[in-house]
Amino acid sequence: MRKTICLILTVLAAAGCGPKGKNAGLLPQEPDYSKENMWYRTEGMIMDKDVDVFYVTPTCVWSWQDPTGNTIYYMDTENPGQRAATDISTRLGYELFRKSCNFFSPYYRQITMECWFGSEEEIERKYAVAHNDILKAFRYYMDNLNGGRPFFLAGHSQGAKAIIRLIEESLTEEQYSRLIAGYAFGFGISREELEKYPHLKPAEGSVDCGVTVCYNSVSSPEAISPAFKDNAVCINPVNWMTDGTYAPASLNKGSVFFHSDGHSDTLFNTVGARLLPEMNVVQVDGLDDEDYYIPSIGKIFPKGNYHVQEINLYFLNLQENIAERSEAYSKPEK
Repeated sequence: MRKTICLILTVLAAAGCGPKGKNAGLLPQEPDYSKENMWYRTEGMIMDKDVDVFYVTPTCVWSWQDPTGNTIYYMDTENPGQRAATDISTRLGYELFRKSCNFFSPYYRQITMECWFGSEEEIERKYAVAHNDILKAFRYYMDNLNGGRPFFLAGHSQGAKAIIRLIEESLTEEQYSRLIAGYAFGFGISREELEKYPHLKPAEGSVDCGVTVCYNSVSSPEAISPAFKDNAVCINPVNWMTDGTYAPASLNKGSVFFHSDGHSDTLFNTVGARLLPEMNVVQVDGLDDEDYYIPSIGKIFPKGNYHVQEINLYFLNLQENIAERSEAYSKPEK
């Protein structure tokens, strides 16, 4: 899988990594979500399902400079290179959900990779812009695109942060009643958040609804990201248990890695997983950490941390679970 990871890194770098400039904090143009080009589209996309997903893409661009040398810490949603970088990750989400859901994913002014190396206060200050875009996109989706259908919220990394906050702060009771589940891949939820926000309910099994699925994967406890040290939520995405019951590789139906040309590689029955309840993290085996380590983000995701691959590792199990939760929601006794 090393080829796949290297390809992603190459695209990320091409999308805007450069030396620091002046006037950091300038903003690209705000997206207009009434325009079709502000929503991800791909060949063959068909919107004929009874269920939707609102999907938020992870961090995919580095800081970049505008023509006058200003350093920009946000994605330019009109920039073809930056859109191409995010499309690689968004395609992964699309492939995951497309069998069960109509797929809606907005381009937004996500904060760039370097932002995550700063203080929590600085991250939150910059992220406010990104989340304002997501909130506007979600409201547009609800008012104009959803049509009253049940839906999932899903996101990876920065996208997971976004959907957690939507669940915490932005769903009406009527909207929450139609939320099948939230999938927050690769992020943390604190105990304080659980106590404060009644809509934020951790998943406890494979078919509960109105819940949030959250997990982070490492090969050893030493690889846990400092960014998620206060995480209080985790479920094993192979056996859907919240205790330490080991899920052997034989239960992992397939880890799927997509290439930019649309082709994919699948590792069948390769990755085993055990939840470590005292740390709220999933410990995996069956992989060579070196093949998946990304030095450029090693400061927050050390070797043995599988943050970038949180969806890939359990792809076929997740795809099956999305269908199972959709079916469970549709039952009258839900």
